[in-house]
Amino acid sequence: MRKYINFFILLNLFFCNLTILFAVGRTEVVGWTKTEQLCGVVYTYCRVDNIRHNIHVYWLWSDGNNNNRNQRYNFYDYLSHSWSWADSGIKVFSQRSGYGSMDYDPITGIMVASTQQAQSGGVVPIIVKDSSPGAGVFTQCQGPTYYQGPLVAVTNNQAIHLAMANYFDQDSLWYTRCQPWNTWSLPIRVPPPAPSPFFPCYNICASKVSDKVVITWEESEPVSGNQERGYYRLSDDGGVNWSSSTQVPFPPAFSGETLSSFHIAGLYPMFDINDNLHIVTQVHPAHDSAYYAWPTEIWHYSPINNPVWSRIARRGADTIGGIGWSVGYNALSACRTSLIQNVDNGYLYTAWEAFDSLNYEPLTGLLRADIWIAESRNNGLSWSRPMRVTNPNTTSKRYPCLGGIVDDSLVLAYMIDSIAGFENSAQGRATWNPIVVHRIKTPLGIKEEQSTQKIRNFALDVIPNPFSRQTMIHFSLPINSNANLEIYDISGKLVRTLFNIQCQASHIYSVNWDGKCENNIKLPYGVYFLNLKANKVNVIKKIILLP
Repeated sequence: MRKYINFFILLNLFFCNLTILFAVGRTEVVGWTKTEQLCGVVYTYCRVDNIRHNIHVYWLWSDGNNNNRNQRYNFYDYLSHSWSWADSGIKVFSQRSGYGSMDYDPITGIMVASTQQAQSGGVVPIIVKDSSPGAGVFTQCQGPTYYQGPLVAVTNNQAIHLAMANYFDQDSLWYTRCQPWNTWSLPIRVPPPAPSPFFPCYNICASKVSDKVVITWEESEPVSGNQERGYYRLSDDGGVNWSSSTQVPFPPAFSGETLSSFHIAGLYPMFDINDNLHIVTQVHPAHDSAYYAWPTEIWHYSPINNPVWSRIARRGADTIGGIGWSVGYNALSACRTSLIQNVDNGYLYTAWEAFDSLNYEPLTGLLRADIWIAESRNNGLSWSRPMRVTNPNTTSKRYPCLGGIVDDSLVLAYMIDSIAGFENSAQGRATWNPIVVHRIKTPLGIKEEQSTQKIRNFALDVIPNPFSRQTMIHFSLPINSNANLEIYDISGKLVRTLFNIQCQASHIYSVNWDGKCENNIKLPYGVYFLNLKANKVNVIKKIILLP
């Protein structure tokens, strides 16, 4: 019988109630989709009602037939501790729909969502609201005609706000407000005199304690070098009046290297409990009319901080000459950030997807992604060391969205793509992909310090790495213990047991591996995982086998 390492994803690809176990936290399947989402900010939306602690999840759905595309919704009832529609969700719209977003009404706790639908000669935005929290009985109204990509936000005064693109030119950014229900304000153009965005490089956020609204965007055609600049525009009175456009200054990224540029899915805004604006974004190099996916840096911005920018993470290649470099369409090596705050202690949390240059999909040649998070305890002035909360395996974790905090756990939703790449772009094939909600205990630092302390007392090294013919593995243990040293391939299958004996504390052990499996057959080149198990702790290290 084949043996599979327990840190890899445990996933049954049939329609049943599922729980996925990761090294960090606990994950539940709340829905499925065969739509591999091409672009945009998030497309898998998660919101936690800060008062009632209910969880709302909203995603783009299809069964592989593009004519059946729709949006689905699932609801976690905090009182009953259950999902309303198990692992399937509920269909939100009666006709073909897609490319919207979701928020919740801070007064009633009901879900409010947007989408776009085709009509004669163009598309229109459609808004729905639930009849009560988690009821799944939706009331629908139509927004202004010939606008697309509607992103929705709800302020404390229950006004519903839309940021959207004009259907005909697709680059001009517009705003409209719904209050009372089914009554829309005349759309206004947001950017002028600032540049317009490149569709769909914009976002909207509403305060839950006041009537503040903010719209952020990235310009479409840079006029200054290669830098695609970012902007935002604020309203303090629920969208009635707006400040002039404010340019977001570039962070001091890639200092001394090259110009930096914002990117699609960047400039994710949030208002904190004191109603101050925060933005997280990714920045990538731009030089001589070229844009690069590697490296990428994740930054946090708040105009009340000094300095206003703080770097959260940098994502470069794990090794020079890694297996692959392509991250696919509309992505960077780290991107699609989101941001929330714990309203009880003020801590900030951000999440993003990051591609692993040592883990690629053989069918498409594209890299696979995992989800990372970081925490700030001082209003974003500094951040914890980034923590990867999913483990590298044969799936790609995409489109993360932080929802909030429930019972001291960070709530995070994302899609698990079975084959990295988009079938829509002739990359691989469409697959049934689960939408998951991942819960991670907070604060991060406490758990991270305990885990790090245990592993710190273990020594594990591989020289050389990468290797072609043979490599030497050295390890030592902090106490007398049985040690089990195993090699797993990238699918999680055990391919070789190198060592399994009782070891003495502080003694250095060395084991040779020739890149062969148990049957003494040379393994294919690629990424493997060395797993040292001793004293109820696993220490895992990547090994690259070259041709």
